[in-house]
Amino acid sequence: MNDANGPDGQPKTILLATDLGARCDRAMDRAAALADGWGARIVAVHAIEGGSDFYGDETERRLPSWRRKDPTAVVEGLLRRDLMGREFRAVVESGEPAALVLRTAKESRADLVVTGLARDEPLGRFGVGATVDRLARQSAVPVLIVKERPRQPYARVLVASDFSDSSLAAVRVAMRFFPDAHLTLFKAFDTPMSGVVADERAYAEGLRANALAEGEAFVARAGLLPGERRHRFTLMAEPGDPAEVIRRYAEDRGIDLVVAGTEGRGRLFDLLIGSTGRSILSAVPCDALLVPGEQAAGVR
Repeated sequence: MNDANGPDGQPKTILLATDLGARCDRAMDRAAALADGWGARIVAVHAIEGGSDFYGDETERRLPSWRRKDPTAVVEGLLRRDLMGREFRAVVESGEPAALVLRTAKESRADLVVTGLARDEPLGRFGVGATVDRLARQSAVPVLIVKERPRQPYARVLVASDFSDSSLAAVRVAMRFFPDAHLTLFKAFDTPMSGVVADERAYAEGLRANALAEGEAFVARAGLLPGERRHRFTLMAEPGDPAEVIRRYAEDRGIDLVVAGTEGRGRLFDLLIGSTGRSILSAVPCDALLVPGEQAAGVR
């Protein structure tokens, strides 16, 4: 991560991965809003796919030489128009988008990667199983997947957690990046014996009580909540499929951002990414922040 982080550890370099299409406009607007709030700079990355020719169709390829501009200059012009005077640097190269994003994030010492997922189409034609999946699995810094228009700063943040130590990075990043937001620490749990117990409701409530006690111990063990933040913190545990339960809660409570850790690549990670129809990332109506483990992310 960038050594120039501010005193609160908020990002100072944001990498914006964009295809320059309408589906990435929301990601660009959110990256710009975050940069304004954090005093961060933006590194915008655009990958030219399918070869080295920036001009994709036959008509453009036949343009006379004086009409054909350097791809980086074209992209910089478009970004300058949309970012409206904000500081940025453009990286335009041929190649596969995720590979270029990962390499540029490392070279620019980015603290956060921002990309779009409008109508479940991240970075153009690539699906969750390609670009976003690779970023989630390989990025050393958090990856923000933007779905919604950035109408306001993130005010209601949900962290999907299994209350294990591997979840610490996600909670700490959420608190550090968005210190003024109300934070909900949420665990969805199974009820494996519900079909054979005499009182299913009492059984589920007992499991909920155990999960909440586990959550309280997790919070206390990690020293996550100083007294002044307690009034902006909610601990939740609910039985059911995580993608569906978190989706319903996010809709009902107006959650702006769902945060989840990617360390361990275990069940929670599989549920987060999963297949398009079953994953938390696809199910939730809001933006999602994927956080690597503490060692990879440099979390303190």
